[in-house]
Amino acid sequence: MKEQEPKQDRRIRRTQKLLKDSLIELMQEKEFKNISVKDITERADLNRGTFYLHYSDTYHLLQDIEDEVLMNFQVVIDNYKHSFQPGTLLPVLIPIIDYLGENAALCHILFENNASVDFMDRFHRLLHQNGFELIRAMFPDAKEPILSCCFEFSAYGLIGMLTQWLNSGQPLPKKTIAELADQAVMGTAEHLLAAQK
Repeated sequence: MKEQEPKQDRRIRRTQKLLKDSLIELMQEKEFKNISVKDITERADLNRGTFYLHYSDTYHLLQDIEDEVLMNFQVVIDNYKHSFQPGTLLPVLIPIIDYLGENAALCHILFENNASVDFMDRFHRLLHQNGFELIRAMFPDAKEPILSCCFEFSAYGLIGMLTQWLNSGQPLPKKTIAELADQAVMGTAEHLLAAQK
C-alpha cells in the first residue's frame, strides 16, 4: 500500500499539471471567461469527471495556478534572502526576473489577467512582506509615513516595469532589466529617505 501512494501522488500531480497547462494554453488564445471545462479537458485529453475530481470549476483551477506561481516567487525570494546587501536589491531581483523570463507566457497571462480579482494584489503583498523590512533596515532613520509612501511607489513602479517588459516580449536582457529596476527602486529610496538621516 505504501508503494502505491507515491504513484497515486505522481498521477494526481501529472493530471493537475495537464489541466493547468491546458488552461494556460487556452488563455493565450482567448479570454478566460470564454474558456469552459470542456475546452480544458479536450485540450488535456481528459474527461470532465477527471477535472471535477480536482477542481470545482475553471476559477478554482486558475486560483491553483496563481497560488503555485506566488509560492514559487516566495521560494525564489527565500533562497536569496541571505544574499541581501546594503544599497542594492540585485541579489533578489535577478532570480525573480529569471523566473519571470523562464515562465514568460504564464506570468504575462497572470499579470494581465482580468479574471483574477486579486492576483496583482497578492503579488504586491508578497513584495511588501519581503521588501518593506529590508528598506527599513537600509534607512532606519526614515519616518514611517514617508517610508511607506516610498515603498508603495517603488513596489507599484517595479510591478509596472516588469509587466511592461513581459508585454513587450522582453526586449532587454534579464540582467539589464534587473539593474534598471534596482536603480529605480534604490534611487527613489536614496532620494526620498536618505535625506532624513
